[in-house]
Amino acid sequence: MQKDWLLPYGFKRVGWVLLAIAVPIAIWAAAIGFNYQQVALLRDLQLVENPLINNHIILWLWLGMLFVACSREKIEDEMIARIRLNALLVALYIQAVLIIVATFAFNSLDFLNIMIYNLVSYPMIFVIAYRAMLWRARKEAEDEE
Repeated sequence: MQKDWLLPYGFKRVGWVLLAIAVPIAIWAAAIGFNYQQVALLRDLQLVENPLINNHIILWLWLGMLFVACSREKIEDEMIARIRLNALLVALYIQAVLIIVATFAFNSLDFLNIMIYNLVSYPMIFVIAYRAMLWRARKEAEDEE
């Protein structure tokens, strides 16, 4: 019998909540260039003294994506497992292309920034591909009925 390493279904909701909080903060932090000294509110809250803000953002993004990607569906069957595997392969191929392009297109600190974004892009691509494939499969099943 094969061991199932998926998280319980309830983790999916926790993951979406974490992503709903972390994604806007991450986009905002990237937009200000991760320079929290310029933001008066953060200076007043004394958060700029904390060098772990970026770490918290990455941690919340990763936990959210991990919980969403690795949680069971309400009905977990062979079709869902196949879709999950296909989405994982699609995400791997897209990530490989992005890294190859970044290797030729960016140098020095720009390349380092791209690699930092790559930390969260692979699971994000997987979640997007998995949800899109799952939606398409469910839509086709509804059309057949």
